[in-house]
Amino acid sequence: MIIWWFVFLLNRVIALPVCTNQPNIKDYAVLSALLPLHSGDDCSETQIRGIQQLAALEYGLNKVNADLSQYGDLKISLQILDTCSNSNRAVKATMKGLVSAEQTCIKSPLFLGYVGPDDLESFINVHKITFLLNKTHVLPYKIDLKERPANVFFIGTDQTGIRAKAILTMLSNLGWENYVPVVEDSIQTNNLLDTLVDLSDGHVCPLGKPITLPKSENGYTTVYKEIIGSQVHSSIDGILIIVEKPEALKPLLKILSNSANSQRSPLVIYIISVGLKLWDFPRSDSLKIIVMQEATEFIVKNDIKQYFNDSLLISYHEQTKSYKRSCNNNPMCLDSLEEELDSTVIPITYAVHLFANALKMSLDQKCKYNLESPGICRNLQSMPPMEWASLLRTQSTIMNGPEGPKRVRFQMEIPHHVSVYMWNTVPRQFDLIATITNGDRLSFMKNVFLPSSIRSNKISADRSAFCQSYKTKQTKTAATVPPVEDATGAKEDDWSPIWQFLPSGEKNHKTKSTYQGIVVMLCIGFGFLIFMIVSMRILYNVFKFKQGNDESSSKRRKRAEKAKKPRRTSSVTSRRLSRVSSIISTRSR
Repeated sequence: MIIWWFVFLLNRVIALPVCTNQPNIKDYAVLSALLPLHSGDDCSETQIRGIQQLAALEYGLNKVNADLSQYGDLKISLQILDTCSNSNRAVKATMKGLVSAEQTCIKSPLFLGYVGPDDLESFINVHKITFLLNKTHVLPYKIDLKERPANVFFIGTDQTGIRAKAILTMLSNLGWENYVPVVEDSIQTNNLLDTLVDLSDGHVCPLGKPITLPKSENGYTTVYKEIIGSQVHSSIDGILIIVEKPEALKPLLKILSNSANSQRSPLVIYIISVGLKLWDFPRSDSLKIIVMQEATEFIVKNDIKQYFNDSLLISYHEQTKSYKRSCNNNPMCLDSLEEELDSTVIPITYAVHLFANALKMSLDQKCKYNLESPGICRNLQSMPPMEWASLLRTQSTIMNGPEGPKRVRFQMEIPHHVSVYMWNTVPRQFDLIATITNGDRLSFMKNVFLPSSIRSNKISADRSAFCQSYKTKQTKTAATVPPVEDATGAKEDDWSPIWQFLPSGEKNHKTKSTYQGIVVMLCIGFGFLIFMIVSMRILYNVFKFKQGNDESSSKRRKRAEKAKKPRRTSSVTSRRLSRVSSIISTRSR
C-alpha cells in the first residue's frame, strides 16, 4: 500500500504543470466505472459479467445524454477502468482514473464519481484512497460496511434476506429439512448462510459446520472428501452450495465430473454472479443437480444486449471455443446460462440516471444566470465535493420501464429474480425449469415437475425429530460453552463509548482504568452542570413569578386610586358651583 501511495503522489506532482488551461470550460463530465472485464493472473480471460455491466452503463448514458441537449453541448463520457477481478488491480485502476482526472483538470461535480467495484474486498481497498479525496461511489446493492461513509451510495437495499428466502423456498419445495452447507470463503456467502439458518427457524437444518471452499485449487480435494464423508449419514436430504463468484465453483465441479462415486446426494447450487457455463457441470445421470442462478428479469435483456461491446464479445467467444469443441456438438454447448444477465445490470443503469439528474440540478442551481452560454459555468466548476455528495444523496427521478413509470432513488426495492436449472436425463442437458421472484414466488415452466429422485422421500416425523435434536444440540452447546474473552480487546466491561475509539495498542488494564476514571469524572461534572442549570432555571421562574405578583398588586392599587379621584373632583366642583350661585343671588338682591 505504501508503494501505491508513493506512485499516486508522484503522479499528482507530475500532473500539476499540465493544468495550465484550467479556466477553459469543458463541455463534458466524466463518470468512472470500475468493472471486472477480465480475470486471471495475467488479466486475459474475458468475463461476461463485466461485458454486461459495461453494456448497462452504455445503455443508460445513451438515454441521459439525449436529455442533456438543453444544456448545450454537455455530455457525460465514460471512463472504463478494468479491475481484472482482483482487489490489487482495482486499486491500480482507481489511481489511474484519479491521475487522468487531475491531468485533464476535471474535478467534482464534473468528475461525477465511480460506479463500483461491487465486491466487498475490492471496494474496501479502493475506498481507502477515494475517501481521502472525497470521491463519490455508487454501488448496485447495499453491502455490509462497519461504517457508513458520506460519499458511498447504494441503489438497491441489502439482498441477503431475499436471497435466503429464495433458497428456503426451493428447499421447502423439495421437502428438505436438513442439508450439508458448503460456502465460498467470503463475508457475503457466510452472512447469507447465517440468515438462511435464522429464517428457517429450525424447519430446515444445516448438518454440522459449513464446509468452506478454499481460495486456491489445492484444497478442493479435501473439500470433496468432506462432502463425500458427509453422505454416510442416512438422514441427509442433500448438499447446499452457496457461491458468490462462479470461479470458486469450477474446481469442485471438475472433481465431481471425474469422480466415479455413484452414491451421491442431490445438490442445490446457488450462484450470485453470472459467468458459469453449463458445460462446466458434470454430465452424469447419477448426479442430481439444481442450479439457482441469480439474474435479471427477461423483459430488459434485449435492450441491454444491443450495447454489448463487440471486441470484448468476440474475445469472450474465442476463449470459449476450446470448451465447445470438447462438447462434440453436445446439446449442452447451447449454453442457456449465457443468456442470463447479472443482477447488477438494472441498478447500474439506475445509477447513471441518478448521476445525470444530480448534474442537471447542479447546473440549474449554479448556472441559472448564465443565459448567454448554456452549460457549464464557473460557479459549477468551483462547487465543493461535499456539496456535490449532499446533492447526489437526495436524488430521485422517474424512468419509463417495461412495467410503466417508476421512481428511481437510492436504497430502493429492486425486484429479485432467480432462474432455476436442472439436469434433464432425456435430452442430456440442463433445462430452465422454474423462476423465483422476490424470494417466495416459485413459478414452474409448463409441464415441468421436480422428479422424485431429487425430492426428499423420508418420513416427515424422522426429519422433524432430526431438526429438533439438531436445534437442541446447538442450543445446549451455546449454553454450556463459557464466554471467551475476545483477543481483539473487546471486554465484557467495556461500558464506556469512548473505549471503542482508542487505539488497540492502548487497550491495557492500566490505560483502561485511567480512561474509565476520566470518563467517570466527566460524567459527574456534566451531571453537576445540568443540575446547576435546572436549579437556576427554577429559581429564575420563582423570582419572576413573585415579581409579577408584586407588579400586578401595584397596578391594582393605582387603578383603584384613579377610580376614586374623579368622585372627589365632582364634589369639589359641586361646592364651587353652589358658592357661585350664592354670590350671584346676593348681588341680585
